[in-house]
Amino acid sequence: MKSGGTMHPTVLLMNLFNMVIYISAYYFFIKVQVPLLMQKKKYILLGLSLLFTSGILYLFWRVVGYYYFDECLYGHKQKFMRGAGYLQNAIQFYSPTILLYLWHQYDDRLEEQARLHQLEKEKLETELKFLKAQINPHFLFNTLNNLYSFVVTKSEKAPDMILRLSGMLDYILYKSQQSRVALKEELTSIENFIALEKIRYGDRLEVDCQINGDLSVPISPLILLSTVENAFKHGASGDIDEPVIKIDIVSEDDTIECKVWNTKSKFQGEINDEYKEGIGLSNIKRQLNLTYPDLHTIEIFENESSFCIIIKITSIDE
Repeated sequence: MKSGGTMHPTVLLMNLFNMVIYISAYYFFIKVQVPLLMQKKKYILLGLSLLFTSGILYLFWRVVGYYYFDECLYGHKQKFMRGAGYLQNAIQFYSPTILLYLWHQYDDRLEEQARLHQLEKEKLETELKFLKAQINPHFLFNTLNNLYSFVVTKSEKAPDMILRLSGMLDYILYKSQQSRVALKEELTSIENFIALEKIRYGDRLEVDCQINGDLSVPISPLILLSTVENAFKHGASGDIDEPVIKIDIVSEDDTIECKVWNTKSKFQGEINDEYKEGIGLSNIKRQLNLTYPDLHTIEIFENESSFCIIIKITSIDE
């Protein structure tokens, strides 16, 4: 009811009183009925509790209305208790409560999903950093030993060796922390690794490395380097008379194919089992699963004298 373009004071008071009813219903539902009954799956007690509290609220609402609002709004007192009125007002009292509760539940669920997604992302990032940090200590140890001997003998190979090792460490420790690098940077690190290993093994080891295609495409760092390193680790061991490693990397139409073939130890069993399921190959597979889910394939071909792994990656910009 309005008077002179303004809301009648009684109507304003009634609206404020109704708001108190709604707030009371909401907080009793959230603070008492949900934790004590709904969350404990006491649904029958919850239903009885809703009937009881709605009855109390309706009784309170009618007492105040009967003695303070009815005559002012209607000119006479309304019937004190009305069955249909109770049901209508019970629904009215709890409708905002139920809607707000459902909204908060939906909002909380979205927040929880976002939190779990963030935790999973951080976990995967941490795992990937750990995988990238697994530099073969034997490679570093042998390279530093060779470098020491070259420095002592004042070999002309020492400066080039230092530059290549420095370039590799810069790539492994710093650039590899990026999610993607240009394929050319990964290949430069592979070339440095091969050069250092050739110094270690000398003429005893034959290495054939072929690289073709677009070298600007992005790639997750260290995957190809880890694959090549694994081939040297198992394919150039001392018990192989004439170790050979062949590397063929082709980049074409956003697809990178890396084929690495190497001779294999004549000793069967433990050594080759470690090669197939050891840390190196598991590391490579896990990195691919983390960085290229559903965008890569791995094929392994093996016989008594050789081992070959073919990795195909569909390169995408992030």
